[in-house]
Amino acid sequence: MNEFIVLYRQDGVMTDVDAPFGFRCQADDSGHAEEQCINAYPDADVVWTWEGGNMQDALDDYWNVADFNRE
Repeated sequence: MNEFIVLYRQDGVMTDVDAPFGFRCQADDSGHAEEQCINAYPDADVVWTWEGGNMQDALDDYWNVADFNRE
């Protein structure tokens, strides 16, 4: 198993400009990591999955790819 960070949002708990929350877990793959996040937070809206254990790296990757996709 590998370490993953699943970034997710929760309506009613955060605003549109808040950084996503992070869920850290051990999983076989990204799909398994997302499943664990949804099991822990059923109302979560998964926005990104990062293989690794550093929350800042996961957020940096999310923001960099999100910015690229907006162009």
